[in-house]
Amino acid sequence: MAEERQFEVLDFLKRHLHAKNWINYREQTYEKWELVHLAEMVREIFRDESTLETMSPPCTIVGDIHGQYVDLVRLLNMRLTKEETKQKKTGFSSNRFVFLGDYVDRGSHSIECIALMFALKIHYPKNYILLRGNHETRAINFAYGFKEELTIKLGEADGAEVWEKLNETFSYMPLAALVGGKILCMHGGLSPDLNSLDDIKKIVRPIVDVATNRLAQDLLWSDPTPDQTLATLHKDPLYNKNGVRGLSCTFNEAAVRETCKKLKILKIVRAHQMVPDGFKFFADKQLITIFSAPRYMNETDNRGAVLTVRTDGKVGIIQMKNTKGMKQNVEDEITRGDDLPTNQSAKKKSESMLKTAQSSSSKSKTQE
Repeated sequence: MAEERQFEVLDFLKRHLHAKNWINYREQTYEKWELVHLAEMVREIFRDESTLETMSPPCTIVGDIHGQYVDLVRLLNMRLTKEETKQKKTGFSSNRFVFLGDYVDRGSHSIECIALMFALKIHYPKNYILLRGNHETRAINFAYGFKEELTIKLGEADGAEVWEKLNETFSYMPLAALVGGKILCMHGGLSPDLNSLDDIKKIVRPIVDVATNRLAQDLLWSDPTPDQTLATLHKDPLYNKNGVRGLSCTFNEAAVRETCKKLKILKIVRAHQMVPDGFKFFADKQLITIFSAPRYMNETDNRGAVLTVRTDGKVGIIQMKNTKGMKQNVEDEITRGDDLPTNQSAKKKSESMLKTAQSSSSKSKTQE
């Protein structure tokens, strides 16, 4: 009978966003039926989306999360650009986000992270683009903690069933996004098979094994060439074997410039690599790596960062300290950065955003 129970997305969201349920790294309690319903509902949304999704600015681009739930909630409640603050657009219910993948593995709250992201996608489908990362693949999230976390929290049989359902949903997720027609986003990077935006749109999903499609694999796995190598500075586009990953490729600065020219875009934003400052420029700032998990695995002293895109196309980097708080990093065309809330202020903002979400939900029901 439990399998036939009604799944209420707003109630599920409230459970995840009330501060008492996440402050001090508390864990959520789940039943198998609700996670199965969640996976099936969001899968239908992904199925109707393009492999290359689009979003108009202003919006925020977020890198790897890796099961760091408290940091995810902080990000969702932050204040962003000046124009959004003036319009009183703050928090998860008003702002628009592009997430670059890797919601699970490594951290200890992968289930909470993916459950919250999927619930937000269902409740605010136009406000969130959720791209697939390399950890949203079966072989990787089997090996790096997600399946183990599910079996510990749900039991062996239920955990395995939910893991299968979620991976089936992952196989339908978009692989790239285009922001404002000029900023191409993906989890990994470029590919020798990427000659037009239509190449991405033509990728057929579901993709259970991304190794069956080289372009799909590169969008999830490729990296810029390491600094201080001859390939990086070579004048011709180069795609070499990715020895660090053991699959996919690396690409040099010339490849970035050529791709931007061919696709008629200005910038490429990707994630996939932990960088000490939370962001890193490549190819004269035409490519930006964003990593949004500060204190990664509680083993490194790194900061996290997100990229904001204003209506006029200018970008800003908001840098997350590896302790509570926020620091603004100043670069060309960098917009204002506000402090991320501490746990206490985040609590107040979460409750406020929940009231907004409930109000907007009531209005939409009335309009229907």
